[in-house]
Formats: sequence, structure tokens, C-alpha cells
Amino acid sequence: MMKVVFQELMEQDVLYLLALLCLAMFVDLVSGIVAAKITHEFTSKIGINGILRKVSSLLLLLFFLPVSLLIPLKAGIGLLYAFYVSYLFMEIHSILENYQKMGFDTKRMKAFIKSIQDYLKKGR
Repeated sequence: MMKVVFQELMEQDVLYLLALLCLAMFVDLVSGIVAAKITHEFTSKIGINGILRKVSSLLLLLFFLPVSLLIPLKAGIGLLYAFYVSYLFMEIHSILENYQKMGFDTKRMKAFIKSIQDYLKKGR
């Protein structure tokens, strides 16, 4: 049974999107640590809070994998994609905020992300 479930998820490429999300979460965590060191705002309380938020977010993302298969007509997979893509945009936004704190110019990248979001909104 579990093999069939994961095979169906692999066919939908959802697990690849989840892997991309995990990579973005890792980059966000590392860039957040570096930004905190540069701005001298590094505290263990903030660091532990960030790690706990990442772990709880990952658990929530994993929780919805089997739940998405319970929704009929593959609507659950579509909802899962929408949830994962929106979460990925949030992670990218957080990474850009960290890069901005480090002193990088992120205006072009933010404009690019905004144009992608606008394009996706038009597609509805």
C-alpha cells in the first residue's frame, strides 16, 4: 500500500518539489545565520526559534503528503502543489531578506519573483 502511495506521488513530481523546498529551507537557515552574524543580532534564542520553525514547517509539509491522496479526483495533489509552491515563494522571499541584510542588492530578484507571481495569478 505505501509503495503505491509513494509511486503515485513520484508520478506527480511532488517529492521533487518537496526536495526543492528542503533545499530552500536550508539556504534560508544558513543565510539567516550569516546575516545575523554580520548585523550582530545573533542570539541563541533567535537561532533556536528559527530551527524549531523550520522543523515544524517541514513536519507540516510532510503531513500533507498522505492527506493529499485522500482528497478525490486528484484535487488533493493540485492543492498540495499550490501549498508547496506558495511556501517556496515565502522561503525565497525570506532568503532575499537575509541577503538584503548582508548588504546585497536584491531589487532585480524581487522584481523577477513578483513578475512570476503576477503571471501565476493571471493563469487562474
